[in-house]
Amino acid sequence: MVQQILAFSRQSETEKKPVRVQSIVREAIKLLKSVIPATIEIRQNIDPDAGHVLADPTQIHQIIMNLATNAYHAMEKSGGTLELTLRQEETDDDDLNISSDIRSGTYIRLTMSDSGHGMSKAVTEKIFDPYFTTKEIGKGSGMGLAVVHGIVKNHGGAITVDSQPGKGSVFTIRLPAITEKPASKIRTRA
Repeated sequence: MVQQILAFSRQSETEKKPVRVQSIVREAIKLLKSVIPATIEIRQNIDPDAGHVLADPTQIHQIIMNLATNAYHAMEKSGGTLELTLRQEETDDDDLNISSDIRSGTYIRLTMSDSGHGMSKAVTEKIFDPYFTTKEIGKGSGMGLAVVHGIVKNHGGAITVDSQPGKGSVFTIRLPAITEKPASKIRTRA
């Protein structure tokens, strides 16, 4: 919890380096398969040719685990499907209506969808606010998605959500791809 608060408040120092997100996603999926019940099917569609991002690998792992935990809670009672998709994409000026937080360019796109209970428009408008939660007491702190949002922004990316009650949720994260591997790690304030 302390690490999440520090990451959210941008007071911790992170070390960014060229990262292939594929390996982090695969590692997270292995962990998820060992803790998520068999009533939730985990599917993956990972493009092996997606490029690199300049990132802190621990924080990318945290993004995946936080989103997966929320998806699990949404499907805990009824079961369902959790799907992770990773690919590289080109975003141009016509795509900028997706999010005003990104510019045209090459991005690594991570999509996590679930077949859970979904969220209303009123809830989706607040989910990235610190301490906002719809979970019962003891199930969540309301910091998970706020931390995810902070990490994505700190990495120069954007996150969007599409959800409807009864239809599940789709979270889409775009992180800027790097074309060349920098020679050294870069330390930044998170």
